[in-house]
Amino acid sequence: MFASKWLKGLCLGGILTCATLNAHASDTVLPDPSIPFYSWYEVVLPESSGASCGNGTPMRFYINRAQSNNMLYMMQPGGACWDYATCTETATTGPEAGLGAFNPDGIPQNYMNGTASETLMSSLLSPLMVRMDLAHILIGEPRIETQDWTQVFVPYCTGDIHMGSAVRSYSSPTGDARLQHYSGLKNAQAVAQWLIDHGFAQPSRLLVYGTSAGGYGALANYARLRNMLQPQANSSMLDDAGTVFNTPFGADPSTYPSVGLYDKVRAEWDMDGPDGMITINSKLSPYFDPDNMGSAYAALAKTFPHDRFGYTTYQRDAIIAAYHYREFVPSVIAAPDDASKDALSLAMFGDELNRLKQTIDPLPNFGYFMPWARGDFMHNHQVTAVSFTGSGIHENGIDADVGTFVADLLNQQDPAATPVMKAFRTQQWSDFTLSTFLAWVDSVLNLTGEAGPISGHRA
Repeated sequence: MFASKWLKGLCLGGILTCATLNAHASDTVLPDPSIPFYSWYEVVLPESSGASCGNGTPMRFYINRAQSNNMLYMMQPGGACWDYATCTETATTGPEAGLGAFNPDGIPQNYMNGTASETLMSSLLSPLMVRMDLAHILIGEPRIETQDWTQVFVPYCTGDIHMGSAVRSYSSPTGDARLQHYSGLKNAQAVAQWLIDHGFAQPSRLLVYGTSAGGYGALANYARLRNMLQPQANSSMLDDAGTVFNTPFGADPSTYPSVGLYDKVRAEWDMDGPDGMITINSKLSPYFDPDNMGSAYAALAKTFPHDRFGYTTYQRDAIIAAYHYREFVPSVIAAPDDASKDALSLAMFGDELNRLKQTIDPLPNFGYFMPWARGDFMHNHQVTAVSFTGSGIHENGIDADVGTFVADLLNQQDPAATPVMKAFRTQQWSDFTLSTFLAWVDSVLNLTGEAGPISGHRA
């Protein structure tokens, strides 16, 4: 009797096990075999996804598939906008001069290698993203794990640093109209959903990464992307030059001079709306303070205690300083020339950066790497863009450049046992040497700009 029941139970268990395995198999989407390896494959997101560029044209993104189950998800840099002049890149006079957002007319077809300059830009955007090639060997860039991973590149065309959720109607002084689609959040969600539908979800390891506007996007979208893509082994985030200060909305501008910018974009990008960044992240993390975007650092660290997070910036980042203060701080607006405006802005940037450093210091799984400057190459903006040259910190027991920091971020150690590296340079000079190769790149792409201290913001 017992043997009979045992056999019946064994058969039933086997049937249930097979059914479960079949159910799991049916839930698993294998990678789409039509996606080629080691070349940029363009995906045009359908209108039904809700994704779009700022001018309402279709959103495109790119995937470069590798023989790897790890994924680098990178978000493109490129300024920010909040009115007609900045969203059309026509701000040429007054406090907004030089400010604006990249790709105001949308993403052209074959954006990653359609022209010689586009191919060069995609090849040199970051040592983390490219496949190692002769150009990077020439300037001595290190090998980085992510160069061998499947890479997803999300272009920037919404003007909202990848975190907006609104449609606004703007007019120029001469009556020209602009219907601006701030679709950054929807774009990130639609890209992740495409990856799920085409078999690229559940990577073994995931790095969500962005520089400048893309760095802000990485910080704002990490929780949702992680929950959707479901990395199986390790997950990390790197925010390069996406500097969100620890500034409450509506704060006293004499103490928090960045508040003018934050209050402005909170309204323009509808951050408090039902699909807004604040609303979404408040649902994803109980630690996110809806009255302070700077709470994102601690919120992510506490929500995902085993993930490793990193933030990088040059302390003399004139571009991010310009966006924070040029249009919003009366003393900067009234300053007589660009040099004076930059001096005031960088002083305020330094003060607020110190408060941000203190915010991150207690978090074992959120590190930072803050060198001083790199000879004003790209106005000291973006530590991991183009080259790691000039990012060294060699003092107080630290002997590292930003490549060391990236390796530490990706080391797969639990931060409870091995905290993420924190490094801040106190030596206030630059070790950057402009190589012949980097000088040529600068001449082709105008990374450092020609028209003034902030003209290179779209680099």
